[in-house]
Amino acid sequence: MQKQSLSGAWELIDSKGTFKVTGHLPGCNFLDMMENKIIKDPFWGQYEKEMLEYVEKDYEYSRSFDLDSGMSANDSIEIVITGLDTLTEILLNGKVLANTDNVHRTYRFSVKGLLQEKDNHIRIRFLSPLPYLEEKNREDNLKIHTGMGIEGISHIRKVQCHFGWDWGPVLPPVGISGSIELQGHVTAGIEQVSIRQEHGQDKVVLHIGTEITSYSNFKVVTQEPAEAVVQVSTEDVVQMPVKAVDKIPRESWGLTLKTSILHPSGRLETVEEKLQETQAMQIIEITGPELWWCNGLGNQPLYQVTVELFDGDRLLDTLTKNIGLRTIELDTGKDSIGNNFRFLVNGVPIFVKGADWIPSDSFITRTSKEDLEFYIAGAKAANMNMLRVWGGGYYESDAFYDLCDRYGILVWQDFCFACLPYPFYNKDFLDNVEMEVRDNVRRIKHHPSLALWCGNNEIELMSMLWRKNTRLKEANNNFFHKILKKWADKEDGNTPYWPGSPSSGIPDGKPNDFDRGDTHLWQVWHGMRPIEYFRKMPSRFCSEFGMESLPSMKAVRFFTDAGEPSIFDPVMMSHQKSKGGNQKMLFYLLAKFKNPVRFQDFIYLSQLVQSETIREATEEWKRNIGRCNGAIYWQYNDCWPVASWAGIDYLKQFKAVIYSSKTFNQPLSASLDLKKDRADIYIVNEYPREEKVKLQCVIEGFDGRIVWQEEKDAALAGVKAFKAWSISLDTVLKGEARTDKVLIIRILKEDKVLFSQNRLLVPDRKAQLQKGRIEKECTREGSKGILTLKADTYARYVYVTIPGTDTPLSDNYFDIRGNAAHTVTFDMPEGISEKELLNKIEVVSLAHVPFKGNKLSDKFLRLAMRLHKDNILAWIMFRFI
Repeated sequence: MQKQSLSGAWELIDSKGTFKVTGHLPGCNFLDMMENKIIKDPFWGQYEKEMLEYVEKDYEYSRSFDLDSGMSANDSIEIVITGLDTLTEILLNGKVLANTDNVHRTYRFSVKGLLQEKDNHIRIRFLSPLPYLEEKNREDNLKIHTGMGIEGISHIRKVQCHFGWDWGPVLPPVGISGSIELQGHVTAGIEQVSIRQEHGQDKVVLHIGTEITSYSNFKVVTQEPAEAVVQVSTEDVVQMPVKAVDKIPRESWGLTLKTSILHPSGRLETVEEKLQETQAMQIIEITGPELWWCNGLGNQPLYQVTVELFDGDRLLDTLTKNIGLRTIELDTGKDSIGNNFRFLVNGVPIFVKGADWIPSDSFITRTSKEDLEFYIAGAKAANMNMLRVWGGGYYESDAFYDLCDRYGILVWQDFCFACLPYPFYNKDFLDNVEMEVRDNVRRIKHHPSLALWCGNNEIELMSMLWRKNTRLKEANNNFFHKILKKWADKEDGNTPYWPGSPSSGIPDGKPNDFDRGDTHLWQVWHGMRPIEYFRKMPSRFCSEFGMESLPSMKAVRFFTDAGEPSIFDPVMMSHQKSKGGNQKMLFYLLAKFKNPVRFQDFIYLSQLVQSETIREATEEWKRNIGRCNGAIYWQYNDCWPVASWAGIDYLKQFKAVIYSSKTFNQPLSASLDLKKDRADIYIVNEYPREEKVKLQCVIEGFDGRIVWQEEKDAALAGVKAFKAWSISLDTVLKGEARTDKVLIIRILKEDKVLFSQNRLLVPDRKAQLQKGRIEKECTREGSKGILTLKADTYARYVYVTIPGTDTPLSDNYFDIRGNAAHTVTFDMPEGISEKELLNKIEVVSLAHVPFKGNKLSDKFLRLAMRLHKDNILAWIMFRFI
């Protein structure tokens, strides 16, 4: 196959003739208008609100090109476009080539008869989605609106959050988010390769099915397209449409299919086959396989499968896929509670720890592969093992899944439907969606990181509001429980399917059922229940829960230059998309801390509240491993600078929760369930094997004095949790106050500390923390800086800021025990000495935060936040959910 990219500079004009500028595809109108100074940055201040007039316009991208040498000699030439966003008319050399209406499709248009060697001209007219939505709403008003973004967006197969969400702006771009290129073929090409793994004792058999498309002038059998049954194994039968052109007499073929497997060790093995049909099945047995594991349970060896199509000695086409040898299962079998919901990798049950992934930028082509690696590597560092790709965004890029394969991060992949009813009773709409599903399942299915196809986000939950529209409800129910599953199984057949999230897995079942399926639990936050309420929600698997916080000051400075911002000023409120969100943040902050004087401290404290919320919930569910098998919090990342539930803000700054999750997400961990009179210590072993360890508990005063310590041996069964210790606080404290004490919990193996966590014996508001002094020392080892901090009294939630360092520190938001030291490593900024840098490093702890008000004023302020007009209704509603 010969490729010619059409990426690069294009001319961009708007439909009203107000500008003609140089733009770029892949890219979008907003990025090009910003680059050419036509609009201001929509992220700055409140400029987002001024963008509607630009959303209402149509746009046209155009360019000229000559064919690369040899391109015209191909038997077939196609323009192939991915991420074409969204309503377009494509013209090539003055002829209308196609009209498109689905950003999630891979479009292929035959253009050989339209091309010339020189001076080809292509124009892509992008239509505003707003008139389209208005027309569709007139034709078929679905009458269901979530209150987020623009009404009727489920009529259009465009990224749904482009129209606004409760964390994202209303900035629907047009352009190309994927790629655009010419593809030329001679004789035949590879249409797709499917790989099924059969795991046995110390071996894996690969069934590699390849489909070939003919492009040459072979004499063909003229007959109508038919349905062919292709036997790919003794177990799986795949139905696929066959084009008449593919019916090529066997005597006309001179094609060879060569398939190679490159092992992680570097060993190469190859099989060849003379083709007799347009489909081929090759079987390769791998002995002594190196299995792929998710993060925390093993390594991620990848095998490279390369399929080459030859006509004699001439290479016609090649396709390469990296695979991991592993099995993935979703166990939803009946148990003593109801139905299980747990993932098994290579037969080993896992406790899922992760977060929900949203589009990484409102203008997605700004996200580089390096950016994606930062995020995926960050998930691994936080001891996560899964990201859920949320259904209101994109099917992610190939680079995203490749990185998840490398780092061992499983992917829960929602199909791109979220929160709204969709007109699946409309045949044109349904046919369009079927092609979308086919394109993306074929593209993604081989990745070892792919753990689940999930029908949608929250449609089953929202459908409880559609009771009067039985047609709509029945169409959506039938689609997600039957039609979509059939399509996914047809194209994949190996990856588990789940109808929606949350779901009990039963049509018309209870979507947030504690006895089966997965749950989205928003009683904490939207329902304004206390953080501890998670203990009353024994989910089988929680795929959404969360707590908002403010982003870093660096991210705040990306949209405001106010000297001392207020969380309620107009700019800050425009960067809060959840109704009553800033009021809720203050409500929860005052439950744990006092009211801070400074804005920067509100950022700091809000992130601590978020971190403690995620820790509290995750530890509770891990203590019940087996009943509960997963904790995925909302959300991992941001698409713009905003107050949100994200663990990493838009400027790629780790919030406190990412640092703390490195500890509470460890596969071998301990947690404290603090009661009124005792401290119950639990140990959780996520490994499949038994672990023999030593549990050590120490109570220290804030001055570093040891009040009590003890240790005991523990044998931990695989994938189990148990209560290892119940410590009577009155007995061990012997009358001493709890307000200046800390419990240190450690797990040791062969005298090596595998886990360590500090927990106060009273809430932070009641702790008698002293300001104290924190000494700093900075040294360098190569490109790494080493910061050592020593505290003369217990320092709570120490937050370090190092100017000139954008990358995460090795640790942050940590505690330093009294008269003890803590070391942090970081990427050393260039052009500055350790001594100069030391004077610029800022260190803050909880005791250094100035507060205002008193206990009574904080209480009344919390009440006012709860009774706010945007919160009172949800607070009441969640009393009945």
